[in-house]
Amino acid sequence: MGSQSTDFIHTVGDVTAEFLSRVVNTDITEISSERIGTGLIGECYRFKLQYAPGAREGPSNVVLKTAAADPDSRSIGKSRKLYQREAHFYSEVAPMLNVPCLAKCYHSAVDAEHDAFDLVLEDVDPGKTGNDLAGASLEQAHLALVELARLQTASTKSQNAMPEWLHEDPVPSQSLHEIMWKQFVERYQDKLKPQHRQVCERFVACLDSYYQSFRAPETAKCLVHGDYRLDNMLFGDNPGRGFVVVDWQTMSWGPVFHDVAYFLGCSIESDVRRAHSDELLRAYYDALGANVPFTFDQCREGVRRQSFLGLGRAFLAPMILARTERGDDMFLTLLDRLVTQILDLDALETLPAPSTPTPLRPDPQDEQSHPWGEDPSHNESWYFDVADPEQATGVWIRLGVLPHQPGSWYTALICGPGQPTVTMVDFNVKTVTSDLTIDTPHIKASHTAVSPLEQYRVTLTGLGEVFDDPADLLRRPRVPGRQVPVELDLTWHTASTPYKWRMLARYEISCTVSGTVKVGERTVATFNHACGQRDHSWGPRDWWGADWVWTAFHLEDGTHLHGVEIRMPRRPKMAAGYRQDKDSPIAELTGVVATEEVAEETHLVRSATVSYSCAGKEDIVLDFEPSGNAPLLLESPQDGRFSYFPRSWAKVQARDGRKGVGWIEWNKVQYQ
Repeated sequence: MGSQSTDFIHTVGDVTAEFLSRVVNTDITEISSERIGTGLIGECYRFKLQYAPGAREGPSNVVLKTAAADPDSRSIGKSRKLYQREAHFYSEVAPMLNVPCLAKCYHSAVDAEHDAFDLVLEDVDPGKTGNDLAGASLEQAHLALVELARLQTASTKSQNAMPEWLHEDPVPSQSLHEIMWKQFVERYQDKLKPQHRQVCERFVACLDSYYQSFRAPETAKCLVHGDYRLDNMLFGDNPGRGFVVVDWQTMSWGPVFHDVAYFLGCSIESDVRRAHSDELLRAYYDALGANVPFTFDQCREGVRRQSFLGLGRAFLAPMILARTERGDDMFLTLLDRLVTQILDLDALETLPAPSTPTPLRPDPQDEQSHPWGEDPSHNESWYFDVADPEQATGVWIRLGVLPHQPGSWYTALICGPGQPTVTMVDFNVKTVTSDLTIDTPHIKASHTAVSPLEQYRVTLTGLGEVFDDPADLLRRPRVPGRQVPVELDLTWHTASTPYKWRMLARYEISCTVSGTVKVGERTVATFNHACGQRDHSWGPRDWWGADWVWTAFHLEDGTHLHGVEIRMPRRPKMAAGYRQDKDSPIAELTGVVATEEVAEETHLVRSATVSYSCAGKEDIVLDFEPSGNAPLLLESPQDGRFSYFPRSWAKVQARDGRKGVGWIEWNKVQYQ
């Protein structure tokens, strides 16, 4: 099998005869290619090779797999480390297995900086790609399950040598599945049957507990493909090489019956499965060989219990990948077959009781800096805000450490009705010390967790700029402001339960804020437990990859709200956040919907409405008109992309009569 390489191919157009000569280690003079397969996360091409006279004999063809051309699908592949996992599978895991169902790999590489990925694999030709829509023949199903058994046996024999990253399988989120199922229903409601809703809603209602049940030490585990279905299989006429399975980007170390149940459920027409499931399962069981750690009856029961493991993929994948007509047909077909299998097996009876997910909490150690990831867009951010209508002043501050970029970001802005917007902004801070101290010619700042998750202090002195018109901050080219000394010393005191996100490494805390803000010779605010928010985030962050609306509001009755609506191009909107009513436990949101009116000439937001949904509670709907504007123009240092980043604070009015205060931001990417 091939080893990891630093010889990167970003698109099929980058492939040359010289590159493939190095890959197969012989002299190639001419190449030609054709697109094959129907992948959504990756694209595959068959290359025909012509060799120089007298060159060492090599393969007639090879198959190149690259990252998806669709930027959103490519972003999904990157953020979920799908490309990285598949490249490392072929370079680190496959060589230990020595099974004929894996294609020989000549070359594997990942370029995180440019979201690039490529594999050069042997061409199993003549090989016929399976078709999930048509369903597997009995012969294909038999072969796929026998080869799966042999693959699993090989993996368990090498389990002690498997790399640690193989066990890094993120826990699926019940909250995220609830949101995505709701959006799936909205998109496909006319094509769903009552039993689809019955099964999926029952499964989603206990998803956290269901997955937790498979993390027990006694659960039999092995290498899991994760998407073991017909579209990812090749069938040939060669007696010694009649089957190859591809697309290993979702593989993990997990429950042994995952792939069996998934294949039986989604890749075989239901009538065929009903008639032949026992004989197919027996063929799989017998192919496991000697010393199988479970009986055939336990195998059958394991398939029954694990028949839900692929269900989430059937309604999650179409909501995050590029939409195609075949994709719609395929995912609806898979969902129908999986649901039918679950009902045939009476598997609903095996599910744990429905439960509400317990919101996650950060660890006190999370207040500190985290190890840097390898991704070029790695960003660790500390954010703070405060808004006080009585003093007509709002402040927001963000420190963004960018270890792989020329400089880090520091932004501090002060604004309010009847006063100019004051900024202290530096997008090229060269040094941020380990204790989060900044010392530049214009900014001196400290950031200290006085008591982790309870109290945080920020001090800042330096030379800022005054803008009478905040819209000047969004103009290109940049409009300079008047210089003015700025000084602030503020402390955030925790006022609600700290909340940790599920989909990203991030937490949010509603606070009260005390301290002073001085601009020039004037103290513009002395806060005494004013309403505020702080958060901390770390990991890969592409500020120009999606639009979003971020909010944090605090109502007069003690209710705290934090919600984010993520607006990805050509994708359903996603939401995250919490609601904490006074004297009540914190609860995760199931939806955030924001609408806004934007002044076209300034790019500032004139007004907005935000709706927060939470299971078992009435929606809270807030109307917002800015009291102060503190926007930024965010420009990518790599490729010229930019975002309008209007931020505002205001008093808000709930439709039920309650009042409150807080901040809201929009990231509006400008696609050129």
